[in-house]
Amino acid sequence: MGKTRSFSAAAQQLQLSQAAVSQNIAKLEESYGVLLVQRQNRPVRLTQAGKKLLELGQSWLLQAVHMQNFLQFSHSSQVKHLRIGIIDSITSVLAPFIVENFSDRAQTLHVQSGVISSLDSSFNAGELDLLVSTHVASGTPACRASLLVQDPYVLIAPSIHARLTFNEMVQQLSYIGYDRRSQIGRRIESIFQKHDITVNNTLYVDSFDTLSKLVASGVGWGLISAFSLQGITALSPHLIVRNVFDGRYSRNIYLLSNSALAQDFVEHTRVMFQEFLKETVRRGIQQHFPLITF
Repeated sequence: MGKTRSFSAAAQQLQLSQAAVSQNIAKLEESYGVLLVQRQNRPVRLTQAGKKLLELGQSWLLQAVHMQNFLQFSHSSQVKHLRIGIIDSITSVLAPFIVENFSDRAQTLHVQSGVISSLDSSFNAGELDLLVSTHVASGTPACRASLLVQDPYVLIAPSIHARLTFNEMVQQLSYIGYDRRSQIGRRIESIFQKHDITVNNTLYVDSFDTLSKLVASGVGWGLISAFSLQGITALSPHLIVRNVFDGRYSRNIYLLSNSALAQDFVEHTRVMFQEFLKETVRRGIQQHFPLITF
């Protein structure tokens, strides 16, 4: 009802009769003692109580899905040794989650953070079982490389310059960017070239931590990936973060697995990572940086 705003449309989607939908809503209203649907006008709409129940219901369903996946995962086959690599820009996001949820799934757990080239070498040499990365080498079997999320590029700037437009920042402030030799640095440079953007007074750094601290201190502005923000929520009062280029540019984050791991173990891992990033991490980021969308 919250989406269709029609008893008949809701009944069709649920494959129930219109009378059954109406009766079920009436039972809920009687049970809670409040009106959930405003029926006088067309299309019908939810009351404030109805909207709150919808919000809570969606949250409960999500928790139920998390519980099911956790229970299924906890009963799947245990591995002897588990070695997981994570690109450094999202290590602060994923590493605590991995330690909390995988320590009892392996006799020994090893988590390695690093740049893409280093992790690629370790993975290709068989030194990692799972790799969370933005790079998939050509020839990697589709069943061993799964898309987790799309990570949009966003503008990050000192909060004292919140009123400036993107073009005004380019013209008036220094640009703090990733090392051009890095994958993300090359990607952002290509975006600038596509839009004929020339930045002045550039300062290149090799880590997100350095970039974010420099921006928060007022040195200049930069472009970063949105999921990186989870590691700097404490800096949110000093930053303005928003989408640029209509949100057209993003990077893909993948889960890669080697052939030695059981496919059901890999699939459960993918589901857990994906739900954690899409639901928990996204929501946490948007609470601190409300101007961005994914």
